[in-house]
Amino acid sequence: MSKHSALLVSVALVALVAAIAGCGNPQPLPVAPTPIPTLAPATLPAPGAPTAPPEAANIVFPIAPPDANAGAPVYQSKCAGCHGADGKGAVQGARDFTDVDYMRAAAPVGFYSSITNGKGQMPAFKDGLTDSDRWNATYYLWHFSVPKEELDKGQQSFEANCVACHGVDGKGALPQAPNFTDPKVVSSVAPDQFFKSVSGGKGIMPAWQDRLSAEDRWAAVEYARAFAYQPFGGK
Repeated sequence: MSKHSALLVSVALVALVAAIAGCGNPQPLPVAPTPIPTLAPATLPAPGAPTAPPEAANIVFPIAPPDANAGAPVYQSKCAGCHGADGKGAVQGARDFTDVDYMRAAAPVGFYSSITNGKGQMPAFKDGLTDSDRWNATYYLWHFSVPKEELDKGQQSFEANCVACHGVDGKGALPQAPNFTDPKVVSSVAPDQFFKSVSGGKGIMPAWQDRLSAEDRWAAVEYARAFAYQPFGGK
């Protein structure tokens, strides 16, 4: 082997040794300015931006907030025969409105669509009830799974943690904040989508799952949703 070739081999060996040594002592990764929250997939809804359900197509949303108190007599006269005065279902196949998990995953517009057009053995009420009656009855359903005590708890959580961005009136204190007094905003989205945003953060809103308990987050969500309708028994 020539002296020139021997020199090239020596240089290559030195480079290889240096590379191996570098692999055994890597540079530390940069530290993020704030910790990234870790979500619990088993307890949160599936990822994805909130979208209006297909039932929202061609729906006329109310201009004024629906009134669950006005919906009570409509429900008792038209719905209680099948769904029960207590909302638990009086006939086979009737939806149980006290099922909290189901109600949290359902958008109000879906119930309005079923009341309007019928579903399964349930008749359509589009000709027997006004739009206002159907929307009022839709929001009356929520009191079966959201008692006033939860709204009272939600008010405390909302006012302590949310008003800086969402406003004390729920209309949004920042341009990016949704207007919770708009019935279309609240009617088109299932409550668990709002809960997902509160828990994991969205846009400029930080994640609250490490700051508030799940119960406090749910209560705040239900209180915020109630800006868009008059809850049964008052807010």
